[in-house]
Amino acid sequence: MPSPITTPTTQPSLQDLMVRFLANRSDAALAAVESGEGEVEPHEVAAGFRVDPRAAWTDATTNTPAATGSLPPDWATLVSQPAPAFAVPMAAGNFPQRVRDLHPLLTKFEPAELRPSGTQHPTPGLAGLRSWIAKNTTQPVLAAGLARLIGEFDTAEKLLPADAANEQAALLWHRGRCEEALAGWTAMPDSPAATFNRGMALLFLGRVAEAKPVLTAAVAAIPETSGWNALARLYLSVAEIHG
Repeated sequence: MPSPITTPTTQPSLQDLMVRFLANRSDAALAAVESGEGEVEPHEVAAGFRVDPRAAWTDATTNTPAATGSLPPDWATLVSQPAPAFAVPMAAGNFPQRVRDLHPLLTKFEPAELRPSGTQHPTPGLAGLRSWIAKNTTQPVLAAGLARLIGEFDTAEKLLPADAANEQAALLWHRGRCEEALAGWTAMPDSPAATFNRGMALLFLGRVAEAKPVLTAAVAAIPETSGWNALARLYLSVAEIHG
């Protein structure tokens, strides 16, 4: 009786992960997927990556369902800026497409160098967005998230409601107080955002083995149509590669 055929399990290539993560959010990545060409290098895909402002806004307002459907002023300008980001929590104002350069994640993974240090300077310009934040008092969580996104941490702290636990932890994370942020997310009841953020924080605090099951749960909890699901899968792949 012939032996059963087994399929070896192999890690996806850097190119596969890059294209998979950016597909449907980048003209270059989508072209690479459709053509099936094997000669497309990951850095070439990333170089052609253009964030869709509407898709980014949808993901940025995942946890704020009452958010206005119209894009705030300067949003398209903000999302097109190539500022590097690697450890991005699922919180108001954040969008997973901020993670564009996958090489530091998939090759030489140095989590201490990739998580926020709290030294971010406020993004210059964006007067229209700053005005929108100041006037949008009916949606303080979203306004605070956008303030945090552009590095206006003090403004974000003033705007945030005391009971917005996920957002309070996200602000700590971006300020470089990462252990405190993880403690905040760990204390929260289970939710897609809390689970994602626990796994993300564990990964970028170097606790890779602990991050794997949490990120697996996040992938299961977040709808596949969400960009956050794609980022959860990417972080899980990073944990599997470096764990």
